Amino acid sequence: MFKSLLGVIDQLCYLPKDAEVSMEGNPSSTTSVEALRELRDIGINRYSLGIQSFQNHILKDLGRDHTPATALRSLIDAKSVWPGRVSMDLIMGHTGQTLAEWRSELKFAMDIVDDHLSLYHLTVEPGTDLHKDVRSGLVSIPSHDLATDMYEAIIEITEAAGFEHYEVSNFARNKAYSQHNSGHWQGVDYLGIGPGAHGRATDPIRDPATWMAHCEQHGSGLRRTVVVSEEETKQELVVLGMRTAAGVNFAKFKQLTKHDLMQYLDADAVAICTEAGLITKTSEALSPTERGIAVADELVTRLLP
Repeated sequence: MFKSLLGVIDQLCYLPKDAEVSMEGNPSSTTSVEALRELRDIGINRYSLGIQSFQNHILKDLGRDHTPATALRSLIDAKSVWPGRVSMDLIMGHTGQTLAEWRSELKFAMDIVDDHLSLYHLTVEPGTDLHKDVRSGLVSIPSHDLATDMYEAIIEITEAAGFEHYEVSNFARNKAYSQHNSGHWQGVDYLGIGPGAHGRATDPIRDPATWMAHCEQHGSGLRRTVVVSEEETKQELVVLGMRTAAGVNFAKFKQLTKHDLMQYLDADAVAICTEAGLITKTSEALSPTERGIAVADELVTRLLP
């Protein structure tokens, strides 16, 4: 299936030789090195593993169907097939998790990780059993102060291992950035293909013939399209840009919005945040510092007019 899909995409869209073709996988579905090699041979050149944790009780709490041993085996196999092109995810902030446990897990991860790492804080979604248990006091999650200490541990330990903190939750060494994710943060257009898929197009092209054919076959040509306003585009570029070490590029901002970034932002806030060491300005971009990335959400609310 993947081979035929990539073949069609290549025929219709043209894939350059250096295109990143990334696939996500769960440790439980990474069955063998041979299967991974088959994926590599048809064109997959980057692999992301949703490991989440190397602690069995946490994996059970998350409802994951793999074990720490399975996760480790999957990572080793993937690295043998795509050296330097494998990413893994870990989540912090689990119920009852201590700073010592998180630091220990991070240090273990640094010994086995490839050149890309995504680290997320557990989100307690309303309506879930975990949300109900937290609200009722049955379980506890790390306090704000403890979560801050865990975040600082991330910065310390990943930096010592040679990783660049290039986005709020993403780290890379040897410039192994995720091109796919970087495109989202920089406002690049992308296609959403399949049921429920989300896409973004600066200048969408609607094909009347295809629309009419859909009407004749299904009785409706409806599809959900949300038009992003000029103001929303400006805000989106600032919000996403301030999540990354690269920041908001002046030329890109003007290309997409027809406006000057520095004239758009709150000048007083820019001056205060610069003096506070939260942002820096070069000839090319306005970027958050490491301190700025740590408070990216609050930083954005101050900078936007």
